[in-house]
Amino acid sequence: MDEDDPGTVYLYYTGGSDTKLTRASIGLATSKDGEHFRKVSELNPLIDGERGEFNSRQSVTPAVVRVNGHYYMFFAGTEQGSIFKAYRSKIGVACAEDPRGPWKVLGVIARPELDWEGWSIDLGPSVVDLGGGHVLVYYSNVFNSVPIRLSFPLIPRYLRRRIGILNVKIKSPTSITAQKHCTNPLKHLNGAKGSPSESLFCPGHLLLGGRHVLLPTMSTYSVGYPFHQYVGMISDSNPYFGNRSAVSILIDGPTEKGEILNARNQIALDTPSPVLRNGKFYLYYSAMDRQDGIWKTALSIVGSRWMQEQTMRMELV
Repeated sequence: MDEDDPGTVYLYYTGGSDTKLTRASIGLATSKDGEHFRKVSELNPLIDGERGEFNSRQSVTPAVVRVNGHYYMFFAGTEQGSIFKAYRSKIGVACAEDPRGPWKVLGVIARPELDWEGWSIDLGPSVVDLGGGHVLVYYSNVFNSVPIRLSFPLIPRYLRRRIGILNVKIKSPTSITAQKHCTNPLKHLNGAKGSPSESLFCPGHLLLGGRHVLLPTMSTYSVGYPFHQYVGMISDSNPYFGNRSAVSILIDGPTEKGEILNARNQIALDTPSPVLRNGKFYLYYSAMDRQDGIWKTALSIVGSRWMQEQTMRMELV
């Protein structure tokens, strides 16, 4: 929601050419009530990489923030080419003077380099504005450090995803730097093997009652396919989430799959994006019935008072 246009909700989404997102771009839909959206077809796609660019195959998981009168979109991209290029995701940034665009891609700000990051990274849909051009972007690994599953005992038997933080300094559209936070990954937030919080990735963020609330997607990859997935909630006094704290379940995929998608099979969840509006908590998130493989945008709404009570309960724990 933009401060100059508080009556409009801007939903930046990924659109794919098929269920495997062989080719994917970023589009925009808008709403006046937060529930009924219209795709801005005359502008879409907002970002669609061309041959030779880092996002020539995919542009996904957009997160938008306004800094000093400009709008910045952080997103993940993959390149056309070999299998290694096609699955090596990097994080880039684009800039615009209006939330509708036009958007200019400025380049890559983060690449998978560390062992825990594996060979591909993506990001959550929320950006934390700390002021003075300093913003935080939450990102996560997509694969393990060894991406190819082999039958050797040293190879991890299942995927474990973790969350990291990018410290981004924005001086102008031509001066943007990003550093990976010294505490990465935030592995103390992950739960035990087999627990709902076994893997954490692509989190949203919300400031509620003076507390920072992290809303990660969670998955138990160790139980095997079809994986059980959830949206969790973690509360802390600061946006770096350095304290070990309990992770509660906000959306239970296996239990609520019928209400969310009327799904018969297990559902996949991703990118929970929270908005506080008119005293209510709107949570937009990606959901997919594994029966058909089609990603859709879902919405759950609760009162903000209920969210505050949950946050206080977690703080007491």
